Amino acid sequence: MSEPRFSHHFALPPDLNLAIMIVLSFHLGRDNPISPSYLCAALRELDLDERKLRAHIEGLRRSGHLIGSVGGEADHPERTPSSARGNSKDLENGGYFLIINQEELEDFLQREYLAKIDEMQLTMEAMIEAASQRWGYYSIQRKRF
Repeated sequence: MSEPRFSHHFALPPDLNLAIMIVLSFHLGRDNPISPSYLCAALRELDLDERKLRAHIEGLRRSGHLIGSVGGEADHPERTPSSARGNSKDLENGGYFLIINQEELEDFLQREYLAKIDEMQLTMEAMIEAASQRWGYYSIQRKRF
């Protein structure tokens, strides 16, 4: 993890999403993430905590911004605290970065979304099977709210 690498001698824009993207522009690629705590510190004048940060990051992703994240040592076993920028606590906490190539995008989507979708699908199928055994044939229709 690395601390924000820009001089904080300029004012960030009041638009939080734009400010997040500006800070992330200094963190290109999965080998150069910024921890959520450092990102919040860089945006301190905008009064942001990590929970709000996660919500804004997800919103930016839904708007099409290629923002990835790594979970620390579990996602980057080849990185050791001594080889990482920052301390080992930050490495354990993971961080955010701008995705710079297709390989990073595919890795991020597989790890963060597709694996979770597969797990949810298995759970849903098991629950539907249990419902079918209890009440007879059971089918669920997906609803969009």
